[in-house]
Amino acid sequence: MSATKMPATEVTPLLRGGGGGGGEGGSGSSSLWSTDGEALSLTPVDAPDDESAGANKWRIAATFYGFFIVGATDGAYGVMIHYLRKYYHANYLTISVLLLSPVVGYTLAALTNNAIHTRYGQRGIAIIGPGLHVVAFLAVALHPPYPVLILVFVLAGLGSGLVDAGWNAWIGSMPDSSGIMGSLHSSYSLGAALAPVVANAVITKLGWRWYGFYYLMALASAVELCSSAAAFFSKTGEQYRLHHATPSEPEIFHDQAILEDSLPDKKRRSPVVQALGNHSTWLISIFIFLYAGIEISLADWIMTLAVDHRAQTPFAGSMLTFAFWGGLTSGRIVVGFLIPLISSSSSSKGVVTACLTVTILSHLVFTLRSDLVTSAVVVPLLGFSLGPLFPEAVIMQTKLVDRSLHVAAVGFACALGSAGGCVFPFLVGVIANAYGIQMLLPVVMVMLLLCLTCWWLLPCPAEDDADLRTG
Repeated sequence: MSATKMPATEVTPLLRGGGGGGGEGGSGSSSLWSTDGEALSLTPVDAPDDESAGANKWRIAATFYGFFIVGATDGAYGVMIHYLRKYYHANYLTISVLLLSPVVGYTLAALTNNAIHTRYGQRGIAIIGPGLHVVAFLAVALHPPYPVLILVFVLAGLGSGLVDAGWNAWIGSMPDSSGIMGSLHSSYSLGAALAPVVANAVITKLGWRWYGFYYLMALASAVELCSSAAAFFSKTGEQYRLHHATPSEPEIFHDQAILEDSLPDKKRRSPVVQALGNHSTWLISIFIFLYAGIEISLADWIMTLAVDHRAQTPFAGSMLTFAFWGGLTSGRIVVGFLIPLISSSSSSKGVVTACLTVTILSHLVFTLRSDLVTSAVVVPLLGFSLGPLFPEAVIMQTKLVDRSLHVAAVGFACALGSAGGCVFPFLVGVIANAYGIQMLLPVVMVMLLLCLTCWWLLPCPAEDDADLRTG
């Protein structure tokens, strides 16, 4: 079959070369593969000089550090709630509004992520996302009035949303990406684990005010901006459009334009609309919505539960938060590298089901036993089994939708994830204000059961389809 006679909408472009992940290579040519696996003969396309394994390793390292900052942003809330309540003389309900504010930023990120990729490429994400982090943290360090603080955290949420969806989609599209994806999300968990420890240390040991911690966050985000911009500077909008051509734009195929008018109406719809037309996008997005609500609710309120309801010291409460994030980090690394050893998608799906089951049992023990020793054992196990769920859900998403829809589908899922990570902690605060912080535990149990239901309803991707979309 001649390449010039086949519509571009029927093939998936894959760069082949020694570069490995994400379709990166340095061979100086590319191939297009039809949906039945037939190699098409195309005019060679020279790859940029930086398309090498070394360049990709640098980019992967930059994404890991970016997720470390996103994790530190979220992890700090758990400790800061305690100090913000005192500084602003706020009750549970008032302080919970702050936890709700980042969802606005993530929603804006979901609406703009695909457009930024298309216009500016991954370079745009690498500059805009970390840049917003720097601006937001410097503003928080000035300890503005509480209403302004809420708006500032919207900016932080927008920056995190762009970084979250952008790097999830990039790494999730790589072949056999479970290990790398697990490490990416482990970087998030590591940042979330260290942030409350560092924040608590500088406040209690060094005598800083709570907002002094955000000067450190601004400095760390400046490093994120420099490293991400340098790593992805060559990944322009033109490159992104070439390698992720979508039917919603006029396509250039061997210098012959395929006019948009010649495409069916369904093919001309935006990537976001097409992604939302896939029921798996909704199932995984709801799963991530619930998952993020569980993760952030526990991380934000465990210390408060331990101090206010279980009569533990603030230090013990912060250590439980650290143990939870530490378990998340370990689980994402260990399970992420074990899953590629399982050959079938159905078995991989079963691993996630097993992790959910262990999470439910661990949370049940944590609910029924309130002593510190049991909590110190069960909370890390709870984090360990919960940790792999988000990265594996993102990978499953990339296997169930077309390559050209990865950014849109993953961006939407991450936006809903942020919504869950903001809405549910807020609701916990509302319920705690009325009935006590102990209500955190049954709320989380209900969400875990709903997560399990969503995962059971999810279709299992065919092996050949998954290879085609992620290879």
